[in-house]
Amino acid sequence: MTSVIVIDDNEDIVHSMSELLQMYGIDVVGNGSDGLEGAKLFKQLRPDAVLLDLMMPKYDGLFALKKIREIDPNSIVLIVTGGSYDQINDEIESLNPTKILFKPIDVNNLVEILLEETNNSMPFKIQYSFKDDSQSYTCLLTFDQYKNFKKLPAIAECKLLKNEEVNVESYEEEMQEALNLAAKNDVSHIQKLSQMV
Repeated sequence: MTSVIVIDDNEDIVHSMSELLQMYGIDVVGNGSDGLEGAKLFKQLRPDAVLLDLMMPKYDGLFALKKIREIDPNSIVLIVTGGSYDQINDEIESLNPTKILFKPIDVNNLVEILLEETNNSMPFKIQYSFKDDSQSYTCLLTFDQYKNFKKLPAIAECKLLKNEEVNVESYEEEMQEALNLAAKNDVSHIQKLSQMV
């Protein structure tokens, strides 16, 4: 399970982002309201990733990013800011944040970025539809399978729903076989493994 800390001076954003991430199976192990707290939490908890606001009073996100980079230069730090790209300066860029995201953030995109950056292999439940079928379906996929699945020509829409904490090794192999067939335009096996919503 991917672990994160959320650092933002807006308590409502911290609470809502933490709640949403947890619904998707992301383990929010800590919250902070300024850069000093963020750096201390990172040092103490060593999460897989940090979601960090830039503009905070007293100790800002730049302070936290510097301290986190001193502790672990390869850490995954996603800057989540309400500012504009013009406010991203050379000093921030020189500290190599993993990604810079601008508010408001689509939670599905945020979860995808977190899973991509942390190389998460837990199975996730997804919802999707085919281009020639208006019905919605769900199935379990690893994140790597999901990335390939949503690129299939037959898929109209595809999104993560939530993390499924089940052992799905045999299902994973069967779904991989179904994905291989779908790449050849045979989606019948995927439909058999999926559930209609």
